[in-house]
Amino acid sequence: MTTWSTGWAIEFPATTADELLLALVVRDLIHGASYDVEAEETGDEFEVDYTAGDEIDDGSYRLLLAAEVEGVEDAELVQSFTEHTLEELLDEAEELLGQRTRLTTLPAVSLEFRTVPEDEERWDLIVPDWMAPDGAEVPFGFRSFDVASGEPLPDDATLDSHGRVLVVPFGGEVEIVAIPAPADHDDTCDQDG
Repeated sequence: MTTWSTGWAIEFPATTADELLLALVVRDLIHGASYDVEAEETGDEFEVDYTAGDEIDDGSYRLLLAAEVEGVEDAELVQSFTEHTLEELLDEAEELLGQRTRLTTLPAVSLEFRTVPEDEERWDLIVPDWMAPDGAEVPFGFRSFDVASGEPLPDDATLDSHGRVLVVPFGGEVEIVAIPAPADHDDTCDQDG
């Protein structure tokens, strides 16, 4: 089978903290996702593994999405599947945000971001890549810490009691929000087209 890669930069509005929060949940849902796909019309099959990063620029959030594909080399088919998948994940993100709990809002200067060793990484802590200190592995190789106490914020107990915790920097503040864990996805899909 042929293995090949492709990628996209997908723009989301980020003019409010809630818009940024929604984009971060979508990033969390797609990062690390894998699908086995069979196109209904042609019978073409492929496996796709996604990795996601992000950046922000003047009120616009950019999801940097990479796909490693094994199988038929059809960029249009993979893009169509990816667009369909992102639409579904956007709906799921909105549902999860309907169940959010706002944990705290802090001045941005009260937090610092530090690299952490691999055994202290938390996959359930979602922080934008642009907050990572130099040299940190993204998305999980760094955490936010309280400047005054030096303790992780949110702490492990908070992370353990929620499905996902998001750190959302916006307008000189950082909002910390919890959402339920996403549902497990069926990773076998039929694709129209």
